[in-house]
Amino acid sequence: MLRTGEVAQILGSSRQHVVDLCDSGRIRSVRVGSHRRIPRSELERVKRSPLTREQEKSLWLHRALVTPLVLDPESVISKARANIERWRETQRHDGMTARWLSLWEEVLDSGVDTVIDRVTSPDPEACELRANSPFAGALSEEVRTQTLRSFKRHWRDEHEDLAS
Repeated sequence: MLRTGEVAQILGSSRQHVVDLCDSGRIRSVRVGSHRRIPRSELERVKRSPLTREQEKSLWLHRALVTPLVLDPESVISKARANIERWRETQRHDGMTARWLSLWEEVLDSGVDTVIDRVTSPDPEACELRANSPFAGALSEEVRTQTLRSFKRHWRDEHEDLAS
């Protein structure tokens, strides 16, 4: 268990900011008399190298893609393959773009479980894959809009205060 001052020093913030985060529930803490103590695991959660806002937004959109993938994998994977083919025909490709299209083809060829793993993984390669996603048009506009609204609330509630 860590004192608020220790957590503040590690995070590079003020002790008062840590107290405010505890009071608002953004950081889990326990009271010991009139003092707050923060579990080391909670500090590690806060310190973890987070995804950027855009990376996390892309992750949320791709998580929303899981239901259509499970319900109708052939249709979703077909749409992704068609997008890859269209991009190959119409876009000028540098080595990097061609690389991502080829990686997506490998993922699609590996089956639905691999596709779901790649679209929902927070690892760096999956983040890059999602930034070059062939799933444009796979979500209905309604689901896409609902997902983006939900993400916006999530980001505001879970991230913005931690950065202050």
